[in-house]
Amino acid sequence: MGDLVRTLLLCGLISGTQPLTLMGLLLVMGSAQPRTNGIAFLSGAFMIQASIVFAASALFGNTVSPSSDIGHAFVGVRIAVGGVLLGFGLLLRRPPGKPIPEIPHALERLRTVTPKQSFIAGILVADYQGPVIASFALAASSVSFGDRLVGLGFYSLIATGLPAALMLWTTRSERALQRVTRATTWVMRHRRVLASWISIVGGLLLIADGSWRLVTT
Repeated sequence: MGDLVRTLLLCGLISGTQPLTLMGLLLVMGSAQPRTNGIAFLSGAFMIQASIVFAASALFGNTVSPSSDIGHAFVGVRIAVGGVLLGFGLLLRRPPGKPIPEIPHALERLRTVTPKQSFIAGILVADYQGPVIASFALAASSVSFGDRLVGLGFYSLIATGLPAALMLWTTRSERALQRVTRATTWVMRHRRVLASWISIVGGLLLIADGSWRLVTT
């Protein structure tokens, strides 16, 4: 159970620090209904991520032996995703070939969305790497269904808890609301560097976790 919890917490960290999700959250909170839109956005992200992990846990949990070829293949996918994240992060360290817009074009509309649209946006820009890797880990685990639900709780605590903490911190008062604009401006201005470091750290952690799993099973 300890190895599974470690992997699920790592997956939650990958999802909770996904740059696109955090940028989307800050942008929807810059609208006329910051907290309502923020809650709707996080609800959409939580729903799709938790649904993926829960469905995988219910349908495939404890169906693959951790020491089997398929179990090792699942771990290999984890290491491969870590390698992709690491490569992407290193690529972002290079200067951009052309000027980048202040706000990504794909996210510009999030500043004027309604709560319903924020919910849909949360689903669309949610991180999918974390829940998929978590699903593989649950499928290759040998724990009970109850323990798998506990694992889902660990994943969701980090995946949703981190952006929720950001939302609560920036919307707890009128003065705090002013931080939304400053925080959004800062994140957008430094998003390439932030995404680079988040990808590098996340990739290295996934590679290390997967490699340890292969060595110990």
